[in-house]
Amino acid sequence: MISRRDFLKLGAASITGLWFLANSVQKLAVKAFSKSNALTKFVQPLRGVYPLDPNGIPVAVPDGKRLWKVDDIKAQHYTIDVNQYTDYLHPDLAKLDNPTTLRGYHSRTNLGDTPTQKVPQRHLGGIIIAQKGTPVQITFQNNLTGSHPLMVDTTVMGAELGENRISTHLHGGEVPWISDGGPFAWSDSTGGYGTSAQSGAMNIYKTINKNLLPGQSEVYYPNNQSARMMWYHDHAVGITRLNAYAGIASAYILRDKFEASLKALGLPEFIENGGREIPLIFQDKIFVDGTDLTWTGKSTPGSLWYPHEYDLWDSAPPLTTPFTPPASSVVPEMFGDTMLVNGVVHPFAALEPARYRLRILNACQARFFNLQLYEDKGSGMPDFTKPGPNFLVIGTEGGFLANPVDVPSNRPMNFLPYDNTTVDLANPGGSLLTAPGERWDVIVDFAGFAGKSFILYTDAPAPFPGGDPTFDQNEVAGLNTRNIMRFDIGPTVTGKADVPMAITPALPLATNKASGIDPFLVPLGASIVTGAVKLPKRATVRQLTLNEVFDEHGRLAQLLGTNVPAPLPMDYYIDPLNPDNGTNYARAYDAAATETPIAGSTEVWQIANLTMDTHPIHFHLVNAQILARQSFTDAAGNMQYTNGVPTYTGPARGPDATELGWKETIKMNPGEVTTVIMKFKLPKVPFVVPASPRTGGNEYVWHCHILDHEEHDMMRPLIVK
Repeated sequence: MISRRDFLKLGAASITGLWFLANSVQKLAVKAFSKSNALTKFVQPLRGVYPLDPNGIPVAVPDGKRLWKVDDIKAQHYTIDVNQYTDYLHPDLAKLDNPTTLRGYHSRTNLGDTPTQKVPQRHLGGIIIAQKGTPVQITFQNNLTGSHPLMVDTTVMGAELGENRISTHLHGGEVPWISDGGPFAWSDSTGGYGTSAQSGAMNIYKTINKNLLPGQSEVYYPNNQSARMMWYHDHAVGITRLNAYAGIASAYILRDKFEASLKALGLPEFIENGGREIPLIFQDKIFVDGTDLTWTGKSTPGSLWYPHEYDLWDSAPPLTTPFTPPASSVVPEMFGDTMLVNGVVHPFAALEPARYRLRILNACQARFFNLQLYEDKGSGMPDFTKPGPNFLVIGTEGGFLANPVDVPSNRPMNFLPYDNTTVDLANPGGSLLTAPGERWDVIVDFAGFAGKSFILYTDAPAPFPGGDPTFDQNEVAGLNTRNIMRFDIGPTVTGKADVPMAITPALPLATNKASGIDPFLVPLGASIVTGAVKLPKRATVRQLTLNEVFDEHGRLAQLLGTNVPAPLPMDYYIDPLNPDNGTNYARAYDAAATETPIAGSTEVWQIANLTMDTHPIHFHLVNAQILARQSFTDAAGNMQYTNGVPTYTGPARGPDATELGWKETIKMNPGEVTTVIMKFKLPKVPFVVPASPRTGGNEYVWHCHILDHEEHDMMRPLIVK
């Protein structure tokens, strides 16, 4: 079987006959893969929110209101600092006084502040709980100075602009582009701004706050969407992956009246009211172990480490001199060896034998999860013969599903590619497969399980779906990325008894007019006719591609593109040993925009994945409805894609049951075309939104949410005219 590098040498003029079976591909391994020192699992409690949990994550509260005379709109105003600080992420680190240096959000006012004592800054702090119809306006103050705690690769586009830039993106928010936190809308602590934020005297943030001070950016979130959990995180060009990894991220929970009405049907009480609602934010990290002598980032014990030395595939020929990776390099994907939930290492959650609502976010750089529940053997390891309660999935990133879905909690993946089994992406198995950036709204009922403990477990390969055992720490030297956390169920219910459960798979949620969820653009279940996707007659249809090439340093790069061959972007090549700058479908991020929908229009995007990875594609501004997935890969594993046209090798299939709702982060598998439909409506705001000084129009982006891919260069402008 040919190597991944040979796969790319064949070019894109004809991709017919290319092997894509992921188990045949030799993935990257970094030369100095630092391994964390083992930290004891399940000895510290899961962080809740402060002040319900004295060690909890801070919840931001408004510091006033801003009146907009247009329609007399009153926005809740927050002032949020972005600081560098330290936090203890595990008791062993605290005992040794080894804090972790982080960067993150901290509101000037927090729930639980007193006149004499402020809530301390903690990892993933700054949780915002907003109400539909009440806008939120935020002044972000950038206080970052000095060196970044992680090594910065200045060969990545934009990284040379500085290590202390931020651009805050509300992931999932329907917001004006000047508040979207685009890659070039950054600000630094000295008063510098990116080319999307400032041109001459015009500063987009002064549209909202004319009295802006140096280092500040101002955003306005209309909050006219239905109830859902979003999150806000950094998006500055060139350092997004590092800033997110260092902690510049937090949750944003939007409430509405329909969601509140579901409490009478059995939905647990909201977390801010002391109810059994638990946000679960997953991350994988690596801690400095002192063995990497080339590491120039923060190196005190407890500090975070990030892969930075690029290695070559064993099966590839050596690269020639012009293509030497830099000493501090971006890597294709980052996989940690230590799991964090809500900002702490491998915690346990002490629960009651009652019903809980889990608000799940995969905030990892690149790791997928197949979330399962198994009873603890008593040794901190799962007993696969004793499954936990099922997952009742009631929502996704875009709010409630059309109907809840009952998902068994004990379904492993159908494949582990590095064990030389067949990859069947149309039937992957699994319980709750979760890509980076995806969210789930899940109800789990622990009634009847008093006194038992359950391991939250995953067996999704890393990378997905190909897999490399290097990145699957399955009880190696005390490290384990499969056993994420533990739920310990107490003997009795001490709080309020659960309301009788009436939320079932038979209960329509998103199709209920009272839900406030946008009507579906295509009736559910009507997108497939006789094995083919049925496209709406009045929608613009775009044919797009996901591609892999090499950069000027010989490093793998993933790029978005169209289905029309074009000269490769400057400094990108099909084959580093023969840099002919040939044609390919790929487009660099800074190339002219090709996705330029008209405001109010509906478009269908058919996206062909010509790469080896499943990519979670995230759309800014809009939610999408999945219509179909269809393979163009034959039984031998050959992609059938020629001159921009796929030859389908099987019937189209509709979205999974857990995807029958609005989505904005969508899994797109190798050798398949994923068809989605979106309506590009711009939000109503009480001020005039200027055109982007960098691109014109309303400047958004779409990109892969594997952050190493996004950074290098799997992102394209989305300019709404």
